[in-house]
Amino acid sequence: MSSSWTLATAGARAHRGALAGTAITLAAAGAVLSVVGVLLETGLRGGTGVDGGTLVALASSYAGTALVVVVLVVAATVTLALRGRRREFALLRTVGATRRQVREQVSREVLLVSLLAVPLGAVPGTLLATRLRPLLEDADALTGGAGLSLSPLPALGALAVLVPSALLIGRLAARETLRTPPTEAVRQATVEASTVGRVRWVLALVTAVAGLSAAGTPLFVPGTIGGATAATSAFLLIGAAALAGPRLVGWAFGRAVAAAPQGTGPATRLALLNARGFSRRLTTVVVPLALALGTGTVQTSVDRAVAAAASQQLRAAIGSQYVVTGPDAAAAAAADGVTGAVAIGDAPVQVRTDPDDGPDALVYESSALRTVPADAPRSLFDPGVTQGSLQALADEGTVAVSEDAAFGTGLGLGDPLEVRVDGVSHELRVVAVYDRGLGVGDYLTAPATAAEVGAQTQATTVLVDGSDRAALAGDGRTVATPGAYVDRATSASAAQQHLSSVLLLLLLVFVGLGAANALVLTTAGRRSELALLHRTGTTRAQLRRMVTVEALVTGGLAWLVGTLAVLPAVLGVSGGLLGWGVPAFDATAYAVLSGAVLLTALAATLAPAVWLTRSQGRTG
Repeated sequence: MSSSWTLATAGARAHRGALAGTAITLAAAGAVLSVVGVLLETGLRGGTGVDGGTLVALASSYAGTALVVVVLVVAATVTLALRGRRREFALLRTVGATRRQVREQVSREVLLVSLLAVPLGAVPGTLLATRLRPLLEDADALTGGAGLSLSPLPALGALAVLVPSALLIGRLAARETLRTPPTEAVRQATVEASTVGRVRWVLALVTAVAGLSAAGTPLFVPGTIGGATAATSAFLLIGAAALAGPRLVGWAFGRAVAAAPQGTGPATRLALLNARGFSRRLTTVVVPLALALGTGTVQTSVDRAVAAAASQQLRAAIGSQYVVTGPDAAAAAAADGVTGAVAIGDAPVQVRTDPDDGPDALVYESSALRTVPADAPRSLFDPGVTQGSLQALADEGTVAVSEDAAFGTGLGLGDPLEVRVDGVSHELRVVAVYDRGLGVGDYLTAPATAAEVGAQTQATTVLVDGSDRAALAGDGRTVATPGAYVDRATSASAAQQHLSSVLLLLLLVFVGLGAANALVLTTAGRRSELALLHRTGTTRAQLRRMVTVEALVTGGLAWLVGTLAVLPAVLGVSGGLLGWGVPAFDATAYAVLSGAVLLTALAATLAPAVWLTRSQGRTG
């Protein structure tokens, strides 16, 4: 073994506590990414009983959020673990080690930990994905006893993402120490600089502007695409806070120290001075906590806004007196007193959403052609046509698409839409575009066109005017007012929402673990600082009060950053989908996560601090 590897192994043993914390975070990250990998691989492989389009769409939407969150949490953990060793690296430089040798040692230590920890988390994560099978079956993503695809690919994918990310983060964390003269690096290892470079300021500004711009996406991009894009606003704004954090924290707490009244106790004053003097350390800890609050609140609030918009659009589309559902619903159109009826059915198909060649699960999306008569009166059924006309559906081989689907596929009036039924492809011509796709579905066509492409359809919903409930009722038929029907129809996706909630909970558990780990690493790395304070007269009770105040400051700052990052996304999504009014905000999730952030900050800081202060008392 080369000397550089020997040094890396020795360094890993000497700092096994900090590296153990890093390993825990990397293992948890491997588990999260492997779950995504299993879902994605199963969708891409397809097969009997597997709805590849649904699985790929689910995995892709979850993967975007998971990757951002995982990389940010891993970055915070690796940075904290290496920041505690700045003095060691600086001393190595003073005794003759070159920048390259120190960089190689850091890279090899990070590589050793990553190669061990990520597979240890990815393998259980792959098995954990099988526990999602009942939820996937409820959401109709798996049917007929189909199972998930299990292979080494998800673990290899987690390695391919996390190992390079950890190596890059490790090199960046050591860069500040290596680019300064050795003696100056030793001094900076004791006292942090709260200033940030010009490049970092520019990046923070660009990221903040991008975050605010993303929040306004639903005003211009329709449906779920705009909502998903707006959700990234919170992550971008938290990223901007992380980039500019040291300077902002130093400035804010410098003002707080100056404004503190004369009667402020020594514990509180020490806590404020520590927050100002170690602003980089505080910023690194705040980011995972803010992520936990931002991720959970944004995702649940966006889901609530999309559900509310779907309900709102469906209510606006139905103008009938009653809605009859059931396998024999079509017979209700012939009931006594009926003055108008619109029969609606669904035909399952696969829609080509990407013109490029590729795996079917990426090119085709499982969907449904909703059949409506071309002459359906708008007083009974109005999807909100913005281009073309539904009457053009009287021509065979035609289809109307929602604005959401049109934007996602790039289709417009006159363009061809390829659908596949039982493995046979058919081409339909777009003759209308409408804006109530969240409520009525993405594709409308006439019953004759559905029959032409071989899709099996049956009118299971009939909008009826001019009759009474008793005349419409019959065997197997349910009669409801439009409001009651909308409530029942929009709650039908509860299984998919439950699956999304479980995946979100998995991600939040990872973020909470990463945040707690970062706090423990930070507090445990302050042994010499607490020892010095104790030797200079600070009592253990004062040290604990000081750490408690610091924990509350950390939790409060994380809560503030997370809250400010969430607001633009929530306002943008609600304004774009529901119009300007009271935003769709999940106050329950926000309150629970706010409490969790504060409790995590207190528990993960106080527990190691109490142990350290007790050990200081025993040793002197």
